[in-house]
Amino acid sequence: MPKIEFDQAYWSTKIVEPNWYIELAKFIKRAQKKMGRDSEEFNQLIKDTRHFFEKALLENKVALAKTGPDLDAQREPVDTIVIHHTSHTPGYRLSYMEATQLLNIYAPYYLNPTVIEERKLKKGPIWSGHFRDGQQTFLCYHWLMRMDGTFERLLEDKQLGWHAGNWEINKRSIAICLDNDYENQDPTDEILRKLATFISKNYPEIKPEKIIGHCEAREGSICPGTNFVSIWKLKLVDLLRT
Repeated sequence: MPKIEFDQAYWSTKIVEPNWYIELAKFIKRAQKKMGRDSEEFNQLIKDTRHFFEKALLENKVALAKTGPDLDAQREPVDTIVIHHTSHTPGYRLSYMEATQLLNIYAPYYLNPTVIEERKLKKGPIWSGHFRDGQQTFLCYHWLMRMDGTFERLLEDKQLGWHAGNWEINKRSIAICLDNDYENQDPTDEILRKLATFISKNYPEIKPEKIIGHCEAREGSICPGTNFVSIWKLKLVDLLRT
């Protein structure tokens, strides 16, 4: 049986089609079945796919919808903050995040929309309705916190981020992503102080008990880290209450 590889030349001819992601989903499913979900070979294939789409998005070569419905129409007053982490080493490229979230979040949703009012989107060209620097964006977080304590705005607060894996929480939450991998380590006290200061300044109306992790919104997730619930969430909440 021939080895499964990501053929960039082939996919360059497919991404100009409005529903390119249908065939891509089938390709990934076949590869996963053959290679195994946790194999190094499959993980490398996923990375190759993301890098290809990162470059194609930057060059505006991916077919996307030009118009679409108001996907922020269900936005509700914000009462929750959801903390995430990139699960990568610091310095995560936003262009790579764009590709990852297009492929991991938007493409699967367009294959099978779960919101009744949005079922007409099924298998049509992908549309987020969000724009950044003049281009359609598929970023799902509102903020990215870098390791030096600076915060990059990714979505406006009025925009509904598809980040939590829980639609009811998505509708009323702000997503803050920390630019590091906290699966097997915890943020420093300095990072937590800067995070608490940012939240207190920008979202003073949100109660400390409404600061949650992705793992608390979606069962099965460990984001933003193995020790979030048991250790560093408690530190963050204490800082917010002082």
